[in-house]
Amino acid sequence: MANTFYIVRHGQTNWNILGKTQGHGNSDLTKKGEEQAKELSEAMINYPIDYIYSSDLGRAVQTAQIVGDKLGIKVNQTPALREMGFGVWEGLLIEEIKKNHSITYDIWRNQPHLVDIEGGETLHIIKERTDNFIKKINEKYDNKHILLVSHSVTVRTMLLSFLGSSMENIYRIKQDNTALNIVEFRDYGPVIIKMNDTGHIKNNEKINNSALE
Repeated sequence: MANTFYIVRHGQTNWNILGKTQGHGNSDLTKKGEEQAKELSEAMINYPIDYIYSSDLGRAVQTAQIVGDKLGIKVNQTPALREMGFGVWEGLLIEEIKKNHSITYDIWRNQPHLVDIEGGETLHIIKERTDNFIKKINEKYDNKHILLVSHSVTVRTMLLSFLGSSMENIYRIKQDNTALNIVEFRDYGPVIIKMNDTGHIKNNEKINNSALE
């Protein structure tokens, strides 16, 4: 079991721009998001990618397909890499969440590992499903280079799990659109080689109007 994972967040979306919470809801990539995915695809040429797995949500599939087309590799879709489900928050602006779900939002900002959003998922559910996915991939392949295209909270949850860190530290990791993270699995466990690398993006734009940041 010595696989290397290249884990990325999808490109910028229309809801990212508006500051709407996405979760399992979906919003197409903006023109900028498509450019980010193309720039990511150019960067990924430098890595010996064998397989591509993507969340089955549209924005991640769009991003993964742009990279897959560039590398000539099929994209495998899986719900295991989906974003955290935000239930009744999905489609809402941060100010709407603060106003109408103030108590839950306060928990999300101060004790995210304890939040339980109506109709949504918890961070521990995300951790369990991504841990299980990584375990299955490591059992299936050996010494392969695997690109995973996912989402902000899901990627950060995975990184915290690799570090053996509590989910309460979700805000201590930043994930920009199409940011690249590289994780090597060695005999003694996962080692994070690169985190939130956006060096491939020209004219990088930071968006900080989300309830998830």
